[in-house]
Amino acid sequence: MGIGLLGLFGGLALSGLFSGSETGFYRLSRMRLMLDAAQEDRTAKALLWFSNHPSLFVATVLTGNNLANYLISLSTVTLVYEIWGTANEWLATAASVLITPLVFVYGELLPKTIFLQRPETLLRPIWPILVTLGVLFVPITFPLWLLGRILASLGSEPERKLQAILARRELMWILSEAKAAGVLRPLQHRMAEKIFELAHIPVSNVTEPVEKVPHAHLPSSLSELLEKARQNRTPELLLLSPQGEPVGYVRVSDLLIQGIQACTRPRPLPTIPRNHSVVEALVRLFHSDDPLANVVDEQGNSLGLVRRRRLYELVLGAPPPQLDIGTHR
Repeated sequence: MGIGLLGLFGGLALSGLFSGSETGFYRLSRMRLMLDAAQEDRTAKALLWFSNHPSLFVATVLTGNNLANYLISLSTVTLVYEIWGTANEWLATAASVLITPLVFVYGELLPKTIFLQRPETLLRPIWPILVTLGVLFVPITFPLWLLGRILASLGSEPERKLQAILARRELMWILSEAKAAGVLRPLQHRMAEKIFELAHIPVSNVTEPVEKVPHAHLPSSLSELLEKARQNRTPELLLLSPQGEPVGYVRVSDLLIQGIQACTRPRPLPTIPRNHSVVEALVRLFHSDDPLANVVDEQGNSLGLVRRRRLYELVLGAPPPQLDIGTHR
């Protein structure tokens, strides 16, 4: 009876170890690991290395969980034999059914809950055990890792996607903690969430045709240009050639200071590649202080225009205040 009980509790301990460490691994703060690793913390370096190679850790955990479940099943049969002196199939099946809730609570649910609350505190002391078991499991995990690399070379790269998921979860958790602590205001938190959502949306998805952008055809008089700007309540106008091609833009302030001569030297229209994200386009327009840009494909053909105002609306959820432009006298 001693061997069966010993194997049963050993299997439960291993199941809890691998289940909890898996949850703790996904809950780790990568930023904290990087700071600790910079201070020559060996444990932090090991954890950081595995966070950069998550497929190896996942393979180790899956292998360990399977071995733990096998040990629990074998110990259950052994325990039945030690108690009744026979390995009756019905008794073994009944014992396995009765022990399943115990395995679920103490081998899965409880360890995951505990590691979820304090991932780094619990992973640090058991990390040498995980590394040792990981080395012992190499004959099993290496083929799994190799298969994953082969599949990655044929299509997408799941490891990079997994790293991106881990980084995104960590940043979202940091933002949530900052909001709860009062460091971030609700508007700042919403803006950060919007940036995450728009980070992978290409700017070509939010382009507008020339007809939708406030514009004026050349040649036009100063009064016509100012009236067009007043009607559209915009501080700048897109300038089009007689053939309807964009040649640049002019600010109302330039018209008021320089007069119609501002149209002879229009401000150049910057170009943004179609594969740039909405966030990249907004940052570029912010730094260049341009209100709009021409979105082009790989051959340099125009796909439409993107306005900084429109990008502000996507990120902030509301447009910036409009200017009240009166008529020029």
